[in-house]
Amino acid sequence: MATVSPRPSLPAPPDGFADEIRALVEATAPRLFAVVEQFRTSDGEHDARVAAWGLAHDDGSAQVTAVDGGFRMSLRTPDRAARMISMRPGSVGCLVWPGSATGPLTPEG
Repeated sequence: MATVSPRPSLPAPPDGFADEIRALVEATAPRLFAVVEQFRTSDGEHDARVAAWGLAHDDGSAQVTAVDGGFRMSLRTPDRAARMISMRPGSVGCLVWPGSATGPLTPEG
């Protein structure tokens, strides 16, 4: 039977430490984006779907996961995910950043 040692207890943190931790998390959190696939239906109407979700990191790289679980990618930049979706015949990929201002959707978001 394995013995589990108790975790060492830390001294009480100084006042304001929790705020410093929250600020650290806010400053270093990756930015969420959606990879949207735009296409035309068989009757010619415009349609779209969220094909994947991604996290953009401070170094410019991105981690992307398909909504249907079909793929996961590590990319140099988020816009590469939109380009990959655009490789599908009849589809145009674009990035949408939740909470961003309204405007035209472009492959770069």
